[in-house]
Amino acid sequence: MICVILLCLVLVLVPVEPANPPTGCVTLMNLYAEKFLTHSYSTHDKNRRHVSLFGVSEKWNLVKTREGHYTLRHRSLNEELFESELNYKGNYVFTWIPKSSVTSGEWDIWESKPGYFYIQNVKFKHYLSGTPTVGWVGAYPDKNIYGKSEWKIQLCE
Repeated sequence: MICVILLCLVLVLVPVEPANPPTGCVTLMNLYAEKFLTHSYSTHDKNRRHVSLFGVSEKWNLVKTREGHYTLRHRSLNEELFESELNYKGNYVFTWIPKSSVTSGEWDIWESKPGYFYIQNVKFKHYLSGTPTVGWVGAYPDKNIYGKSEWKIQLCE
């Protein structure tokens, strides 16, 4: 009983600092699909490009904003990742081709387990998720739906 009380005191009194993801040039691998976040060669329209999961990594710039959120920008295309209002069983996720910032392009990121992170859109509160069968990347309100919302974020080599 004393051990339980001591453990509770330690958990309450010892500050736990949230793990911050690496910033700068990063790659993002979906834990469930074991594939990387990449741009698609197909565009949705003149302003939006699809993103997908693929076996070869691509580089992204992960930047922490003044407000404590994050933005993700494809490193070679200079296109910001954002969640769209368009939806089909979850919201679409695109990169923004005009190279400017978008209002739904900020994300909150926190550790789900050592080395893996949840990425949640600030505007819609949906989680960036992937599916292994079709390489689809979307955003869903429940981080546990389909079980594909955990990402390994690593610095570029």
